[in-house]
Amino acid sequence: MDFKDITRHALYFHTVLLILFLFSGGCTSQFVTKEPTLQDALDASASDLALSYLYMKHTVRFVAIGERATVTIGNVTINKDNVDEYKAKYKGRLSIYEQAIRQRGFMDLSGIYTGEAAESCSRSNSIFAAIIQQQKHEGIEIRQNDMNALLVISVLHDESEIDVNNTAAVVESAIAVNEAANSDYYFRGEFKNEVIILKPDVMVLKTWPKWANPPSRKDLENCQIRLERRWLSK
Repeated sequence: MDFKDITRHALYFHTVLLILFLFSGGCTSQFVTKEPTLQDALDASASDLALSYLYMKHTVRFVAIGERATVTIGNVTINKDNVDEYKAKYKGRLSIYEQAIRQRGFMDLSGIYTGEAAESCSRSNSIFAAIIQQQKHEGIEIRQNDMNALLVISVLHDESEIDVNNTAAVVESAIAVNEAANSDYYFRGEFKNEVIILKPDVMVLKTWPKWANPPSRKDLENCQIRLERRWLSK
């Protein structure tokens, strides 16, 4: 997969997401089933909390579209008449997750990493997983600010480096990563002995339409990305 293939895949996924938005009116609510409490967030696993926080950050940004168009999140329809109500509601959820993360703490995972991935990752329909599996990257870096982070994959294109930025969140030693080209696609990881092992969250298959060429569950379950930290940023 060269850079043209990578960007073509990215355009494909963005097109799919746009079509899904037009037909369904919004994003999914795969992690929001009830109003969370601070205790719920404190009791959750570190990876679940990181994933929920990252997803809610995306949701808060998405809700703002309701100021100018009708959107749907789960079974909730949001428009200019109720957008302020739901902005407050989802910001409240995000605040709860943030409070819990601050109480539980988060490691500093920032630095430069080397990466390798299982062969099935090339069929995962994840841009950054495929880049790492096929060793098409020039560098891998985690840039962390508080509990928020970016997993940055650098790709050489026309003698210039292009960064693929994947948003992430850290809770304790766990990390959740959102695929840059698909807002419903998440990875879970754990940091131990200077190594992060990332695996796709298979819940993405619940919202991936069959006509949009979803990866197989077997490939997702077998996909594993290994990142080893080589340099710690100051």
